[in-house]
Amino acid sequence: MLMKLDNVSKIYQTDGPPATVLADISLEINSNEFVCIVGPSGSGKSTTLRLINGLMPPSVGRVYFKDKPMAGINLQCAMVFQNFALLPWLTVTQNITLGLEARNIPRADAMKKAALYIDKVGLDGFEGAYPRELSGGMKQRVGLARALAIEPELLLMDEPFSALDPLTSINLREELLDIWADPNLAVSTVVMVTHNIEEAVELADRVVLVAGRPGRIVADIEIAIPRPRNKNADAFTRYVDSVFSLMAEC
Repeated sequence: MLMKLDNVSKIYQTDGPPATVLADISLEINSNEFVCIVGPSGSGKSTTLRLINGLMPPSVGRVYFKDKPMAGINLQCAMVFQNFALLPWLTVTQNITLGLEARNIPRADAMKKAALYIDKVGLDGFEGAYPRELSGGMKQRVGLARALAIEPELLLMDEPFSALDPLTSINLREELLDIWADPNLAVSTVVMVTHNIEEAVELADRVVLVAGRPGRIVADIEIAIPRPRNKNADAFTRYVDSVFSLMAEC
């Protein structure tokens, strides 16, 4: 087991009554898994990612990484955001090396890592480009390269393809699976939040459905279809319909 959330709740203190976003979440994530978290808006999916990353502490319960309780940010995680989160005054290479420099990686090593992951995500030739010169898909490739460059064991992705056109999204999903399966890369485990049920069934070993307010895990479904997955296959359609039906009932 790589990561565990043990009876975790998250409660925000407000001017009014406390707001409970997540209630009694228990989730185990194993090494080499691809897990997708789906659910309606406001059910606490992104909050779950931030708890896994250590960006916020749980109000109740514990979060464990490799059987040890977490305290603070998990440096073995990296996050890819929906809105790219690039610094507009930095080039592609500079955006990627920023996180490495924050970890006191020597500049020469940081530049080598940036060059490697720029190649991995297909951005050769754009090293000196600024975000304003890039398409949405290219910006997200920069965000992915920045996350991969710190060579995390666990890659967290918060709706990374929702702002992209359908063709770009399809291409990036295929490339993400190739990166995850590459034995030469450090990242072995992916946890991704998505609203897109088809996307979740296409990518994941397991689909975890979070629903309700406060959010609770209402289903944890193993996707027992070999890859590459055919979206027109009956088995694929059954999984999509099953997850959709469960979500509609919540």
